[in-house]
Amino acid sequence: MKALVLLVLTSCTSMLMAARPASEIELIKKRVLSERVEVLIPKGFEVMTEQQMDFTYAHASSRPSVVFTNNNLVSLSFNYSDNEADQDMIPVYETTFAKTYHKQYQKTTWFGEGVKEVGGRKVGFLEYMKPEMGHEVYTLVFFTDVQGKLLICTFNCADRQKPEWEPLAKKILNSLKANG
Repeated sequence: MKALVLLVLTSCTSMLMAARPASEIELIKKRVLSERVEVLIPKGFEVMTEQQMDFTYAHASSRPSVVFTNNNLVSLSFNYSDNEADQDMIPVYETTFAKTYHKQYQKTTWFGEGVKEVGGRKVGFLEYMKPEMGHEVYTLVFFTDVQGKLLICTFNCADRQKPEWEPLAKKILNSLKANG
């Protein structure tokens, strides 16, 4: 009986977290990828389990290194790739990613793309909404170099959650601190 009550309380808490306005969601500093990266992450987000990762990324060409989520409704993933990268390469990656995404996702609504300075470092970004499995998904991809390799971060939420989560996604991007 205690387990059932705990399960119901946990489910209700997750639903309330997802329904809370973004202005009420607290962001906390986290260090990820063996302390290489510091970033703000919504309080209450948990690291996705191996089973969740297997299910969520079963058909993906590459699987992120780590994913934080609030019960799979909103996610923030980090993919520390094997691709070589340095600060001079970030604009090149941004141009390449933008061309590739524009070709690959033709039914996409674009909100922005480019390179900006965050904490004295170049960070590339792509911001868009695309159809995915019967609904629209808001995505903010941002990337930079970390110790000679490319780090790609991806924030996702359903289109109906975009008004609440878009400002937080941008705060997360602007909080990124990477050990060069």
